[in-house]
Amino acid sequence: MTSLLDTVRVLDLTDAYGALAARVLAELGAEVVRVEAPGGGRGPTVEPVPGAAGLHHAHRNVGKTVVRSDPAQDGSLDAVEQALAGADVVIVARDGWAAPEDGLAAFAIAERHPHLVVVSLTPFGLTGPAAQWRTTELVEQALAGVVYRSGVPELPPVAAPGSYSEDLGAVTGAMAAMIALHHARRTGQGQVVDVSSILSLAHVTETSLPLWSQLGMHQTRNGAGLYPLFECTDGLARIVLPMTPADWRSLIAWLGSPPEWSGPEWEQPMLAPTERDLVLERLPGRFAPHTRDAVTHDAEAAGVRVTPVLRPDEVLTNEHVTERATFTPLELPDGQVGSVFAGFYGVDGQRAAIGGWRTPVGEFPQWSRRDRADDGAPSAAPLAGIRVLELGTGIAAPEAGRMLAEWGADVIKVESRVRPDFQRRVLGSDMNPAFASPNRSKRLLGADLSNPAGRELVERLLPQVDIVLENNAAGVLDRLGLGWEVMKAANPRIVLVSSQLYGDRGPWSWRKGYGPSARAVGGLTWLWAHGPDAPRGVMTIHPDHFAGRLGALGAVAALLARERTGVGCHIDIAQFEAVSGLLGDVLLAEGRSPGSAVPQGNRSAVHAPWGVYRCADDAEGREDWLAVCVTDDAGWRALLDVADGRVPDDPDWRSTAGRLARRDALDEAVGAWLAEEEAATVEGMLQAAGVAAGRLLHPAVQAVHPQYVARGYPVEVDQPGSGRLVFEGPAFDTSVSGRPRCGPAPLPGEHTRAVLTELLGIGDAEIARLVDVGAIDDC
Repeated sequence: MTSLLDTVRVLDLTDAYGALAARVLAELGAEVVRVEAPGGGRGPTVEPVPGAAGLHHAHRNVGKTVVRSDPAQDGSLDAVEQALAGADVVIVARDGWAAPEDGLAAFAIAERHPHLVVVSLTPFGLTGPAAQWRTTELVEQALAGVVYRSGVPELPPVAAPGSYSEDLGAVTGAMAAMIALHHARRTGQGQVVDVSSILSLAHVTETSLPLWSQLGMHQTRNGAGLYPLFECTDGLARIVLPMTPADWRSLIAWLGSPPEWSGPEWEQPMLAPTERDLVLERLPGRFAPHTRDAVTHDAEAAGVRVTPVLRPDEVLTNEHVTERATFTPLELPDGQVGSVFAGFYGVDGQRAAIGGWRTPVGEFPQWSRRDRADDGAPSAAPLAGIRVLELGTGIAAPEAGRMLAEWGADVIKVESRVRPDFQRRVLGSDMNPAFASPNRSKRLLGADLSNPAGRELVERLLPQVDIVLENNAAGVLDRLGLGWEVMKAANPRIVLVSSQLYGDRGPWSWRKGYGPSARAVGGLTWLWAHGPDAPRGVMTIHPDHFAGRLGALGAVAALLARERTGVGCHIDIAQFEAVSGLLGDVLLAEGRSPGSAVPQGNRSAVHAPWGVYRCADDAEGREDWLAVCVTDDAGWRALLDVADGRVPDDPDWRSTAGRLARRDALDEAVGAWLAEEEAATVEGMLQAAGVAAGRLLHPAVQAVHPQYVARGYPVEVDQPGSGRLVFEGPAFDTSVSGRPRCGPAPLPGEHTRAVLTELLGIGDAEIARLVDVGAIDDC
């Protein structure tokens, strides 16, 4: 069953911004109708690669029926109104098909059509003091806290390639749409979901807010950090430094087991800097004489996590990518064929079908009216009554579980003291912010799955479970006797969501790794730099958090399908494909014009000035940077007014073409002005003048930033084992379901007794026996 949403109707009223949201729903089978102006959708402010603006549109709009209509033409708005009456979900965004005064603002639509789930996608959300700020992709990444910590110390911070913020917001919007639609199907009540792309992106910055709140960690750019890159004979390869004593032992053995590398200081989850530096000094020699493929195979055989860093052309031709059909040849709007990203999901062993590019039509769909059902009082929590069993570790599956728990699901994490989640022990104790953030609001069953009695307990729970989440290495659940065939035999209605580095099939599926490994193989590591020959290095675990959102989205879509079919399904998410999917237009451009996809750093191919500029250090003596993006000549004149003579009014710079021709000198002039200014002050002045600008925020600023606070993003929680932490709050607001719940993360074995008693009726004597045989932990 690859079509999970084939009874769901989606009306896409976005333009360029946010179009990926409806594409993801189309991939899962929804009938998506996109409304565009007669000339087609506008492209983004920054092209994916020079000369390829149309590919941004093409990548994000395959699988949709496109209706071309002029909102100013008689009858056009009436036709949209009729389509709204028959839709389940409508998506609106900044710079959409029609102006808000045409009656297509989110809350105006919801008032006329109370059955609808209305998803609004904007940079900072619809409310708050910065809601109307001018932004670009670069400014959004800066305000989300991504750019400040990305790059190497010798160079300015560097933004991610592609439309990272916009697309994170779009997928978050698609996930929120499914949660709200699940609620609407049970209650008959639609609602507005107000998504902030910037807060969606801030959500995936490696739990930086809770880490700062407890440890005062202020992560600046430190190159690749714990995920270093080394030269091989044919390019770069990445190693992920271990996070458990067992993995350190494997790495030390791979490096020849120096006798001096022994003792308790070498048996820690995270080695101290002195020991880690000794390892880093020896590693280059292990890579330099070999090809990437040879060193990867050798390392994998030793239990060491090494992956090749692929260039965009190599991503498209890689053997694993080819066998999985990650890209598919499709005819595009210009009549040419391109390699289009095929989709984020596999369902029951088959890739979810995205469909092709459809020739635009002039007629709106004749959807029958969706009457609002009246199934009783609406539930405050959209996923109340849904039970989730989480068999994961690290981030991807736990993050998906957190998304579901926040909106009312009873999420039971399975973990034992014998085999704890590696995130739990990275700082040496049973609780830390990096573990607490993705595991909050859950219950914990302390069961050892390697113990036959512990595994049997989990199998007995399966008939009472709606969703199982897991991100173990490929084949682990089968070896434990808890694979998909066992699950669906125990409960035909169960939904299993699996997320592995390379997916559950293909010649590389057996390889192991973490989020940074996926970035290397998916093309992001090579592209995330100031230029083709610039040093690379970004200290982030993307796409783990993003894969978690894909997992939660797919899980709820499967629940909606189960209402119709009565059976569950197995969803497969390959994390390297999550990376490549967010670079779909960039990789599409590379396939059509080999060599065109190269690192662009912070610059735009079509506008200048466009970059990040260092300002005066802040009050704490820390670097302070400002992203500034001028999109037209009027913006340039506005910048000159703000600079008040401190940037020369060079006649050559009065046109976009002139500024692009001399942008090195232009950047130098703007940089000299801003070097003496306070970033926050100039940010406000430029925004007031209509110029897109944003500070490169870090968690100490995000925690008190007026827009973050107004949106309820910093959330304080008393966390047992850690004290008071500041967690990442919601990336979207809802008009009916309220705010997501945010409780503490569980301690080891905390809910074992309660879960076994409540769900399996096990009494004290049997619990004592299970503890004695090592099957369970009791708190």
